[in-house]
Amino acid sequence: MTLIEVVVVLLLIGLTTALATSAFHPGQRSDLEIERLALVLETAAERARVRGTPMRFESLRHGYRFSRLDTAGNWQVVVDDPIFVEHGLPTGIALNRLSRDDQEVDDGLVFGSDIVLYTLEGVSAAGPFSLVGQASGTVKRVSASAPA
Repeated sequence: MTLIEVVVVLLLIGLTTALATSAFHPGQRSDLEIERLALVLETAAERARVRGTPMRFESLRHGYRFSRLDTAGNWQVVVDDPIFVEHGLPTGIALNRLSRDDQEVDDGLVFGSDIVLYTLEGVSAAGPFSLVGQASGTVKRVSASAPA
C-alpha cells in the first residue's frame, strides 16, 4: 500500500465517521459525500497508474462502483476492497452524466497508465455540481455557476 493510499484510507475513515453522526445538516452531508467521491476517484486513478492494473468507474443514478480486470480480461466488480466497493449515495444526491472528451460515457470510465480527463455531473441539496478530472491527476469540484 502506498503512502497516498494510506492517507486516502484515513481520510475516508474520517469522512465515514463524520457521515455516521447525525449532527450534520443535509447540505453538509452532501458536501462530505461529494468530497469522498472525489477522493475515491483520485485514488482509483492513482492505483491504476502505480499498479498497472486498469480500474473502471461506473456511475449509477444514486451511487457508484468500481471494477477491475481479472486474469481472463473480464471486468469484475470490486467486493474485497473497502475503498472501491459499491457505494450508495444518500437521498438528495444523484449522479447524472459522465463524459470524457465531451462525449458521454455509457460503459464506465477506465483508469489506466495514462491520466484520464473527465467530467462527472450531478446534483445535491446545494445544487448542481461537477467533478472534473485534472491533468495533474486531482479531481476538482466545480459548482454549476463556476467555470471548470
